[in-house]
Amino acid sequence: MADETYLLALSAFHLGMAVFCTNQLLLRQRHQRVYVPLALFFVSQSVSEVLYLLGLIFADVSYDYLLSRIGSLSVPAVFAQPLLLWLYVRALTSEDDGPPIRQKIWHAVPIVLACSMVVLLWTLPKSLFGQSDMEFSDLSQYIQTILIYFQLVQVMFYCQVTIYLVLIMRLLSRYRARLKDLFATTEDRELTWVWWITTTIAAYLFISFGEIIADLFDIKMLVLFSDASELTNSLSSLAITWVIGIWGVRQQPGLMPKPRSETPSSQESDLVAAKYERSALTDDHAARIAAKIERAMIKDMLYRDANLSLWDLAKHISVTSNYVSQTLNMTLQSNFFDYVNKWRIQDAVKQLHETDETILVIAHDVGFNSRSSFYNAFKREMNTTPSALRAARPPVKSST
Repeated sequence: MADETYLLALSAFHLGMAVFCTNQLLLRQRHQRVYVPLALFFVSQSVSEVLYLLGLIFADVSYDYLLSRIGSLSVPAVFAQPLLLWLYVRALTSEDDGPPIRQKIWHAVPIVLACSMVVLLWTLPKSLFGQSDMEFSDLSQYIQTILIYFQLVQVMFYCQVTIYLVLIMRLLSRYRARLKDLFATTEDRELTWVWWITTTIAAYLFISFGEIIADLFDIKMLVLFSDASELTNSLSSLAITWVIGIWGVRQQPGLMPKPRSETPSSQESDLVAAKYERSALTDDHAARIAAKIERAMIKDMLYRDANLSLWDLAKHISVTSNYVSQTLNMTLQSNFFDYVNKWRIQDAVKQLHETDETILVIAHDVGFNSRSSFYNAFKREMNTTPSALRAARPPVKSST
C-alpha cells in the first residue's frame, strides 16, 4: 500500500512537471523550431502519466481488461519520445533550420508499429486479462502470434532507442567541433547535460536488454539484477525528465551569436560557411586577411574579450565571417577557439613571468571566464600548470 501511495505521488508530480514544461516551451516566441519538439516530448510524457495514474487509481482485477486497453494508448506516445528528443537536439545543434530530414518514412515506422500494437491488443479476448497462471502453449495460435509480435516490436523499440542515441551523440560531437569554429569561449554553450541524459538512457537500455535476456533464458543472476521495483523505475524516469525539464526549458541554441548593440542583424544570415572549393578567396587575399587577424590580436588585443566570436572578429577587421573562418582553417591552420586561446595563453605566460598578479586575475584579464577553463587551456598549450610555471621563473635580481 505504501508503494502505491509513493507511486501515485511520483506520477502526479511527474505529470505536473511535464505539463508545466510544455506550457513554458510553447510560450516561447523565438526559436520555436527548437522548442516545439521538446514541448511535444513533454506532451507525450503527460499522456503516459495520465494513463498510468488511471491504472493506479482504479487498480482492480475486475478492471484489468478495461485498464489494459486504455493503458495501451500510451504506447505510441512512448515510442514517439526518442524521435522527439532527437528532433530537439538536432534543432538545438543546428545553425539554421538544419538540413531536411531524410528517410521520413523510416522515422514514422516505430510509431506505426506502436499503433498496430494498440489495435491488436483491443482484439484480445477479455478472458486473457487478469490471469497470471496461463501457459503460452494453452493459448490459441492467433493469440500466440500477437504476443510474439508484441515481443518483436518491443525489441524493435529498443533498437530504435539505440539508433537515436547514436544519432544524438553524433550531433553532439559535430556541435562541439562547430563551437570551436565560432567561439573563443564555449563553456556556456556546451550541452553537457544532454551528454549526461544520453549516457543515462544508454545505461537504462542496457539494463532493459538484461531483463529481456533474463526472461528468455531464466538467468537467475540477471533476474536478481533486473528485478527493480516499479518505484525505482518511476524515480529513475522522474529524474531523467527533471533534468530535461530544468535544462531544456532554459537552453538557448548554441550556434547563434549573442546579441550586441554593434552587431548588425544581417550577420545572422552569414552563419553557415560556404564550401571552400566554391569560394573566391585567393591565396593572396587569404594572406592579407591573416595579417589583419594577427594585427587584431597583437595591436588591439581582441583575444581579451571573453565573449569574442567569429562574427566579432570579422566585423573588427571588416571581412566576412566566411572568409575569416576559411583563412583560420586553411592559412593559419587552426580553428577559431584554439587560435584565440593560444594568444590568451601567450599573454598569460608573459604576465606570470613579469607580474605578481594572482592566477585568477590573470586568467580573467586575458579573456577566460573561469579558472578551470584557463587551467585546461594552459595545460594543453604549455604542458604544465600556471602555478608550476610561475614557481619555475628565475628570481628577480635586486637593483642594489
